[in-house]
Amino acid sequence: MRAQGSVANNEHGHYEVYRGSKAALNMFMRSFAARHAGEAGTLLLMAPGWVRTDMGGPQARLSIEESIPNLADTMDAQAGKAGLQYLDYLGRRVPW
Repeated sequence: MRAQGSVANNEHGHYEVYRGSKAALNMFMRSFAARHAGEAGTLLLMAPGWVRTDMGGPQARLSIEESIPNLADTMDAQAGKAGLQYLDYLGRRVPW
């Protein structure tokens, strides 16, 4: 499953309400970042991957133990970089 908040990655539909809520959060953060342009600070939107949880279900590709350490490593690698980025759990840029 691709990042559910990415408008660019939505090629097959489904999960409209969930995707819409994630896209709204992304727009909120882009507006926040624009309002605070020029200020020092790292802003990250992160896609944790499809994780086996009650919400993700038993078919999800990743365990919590696989996703969370990668998210933490990605956050550490971005520390001190100014601006907003949308990244997945492996630090790859997600298209808006």
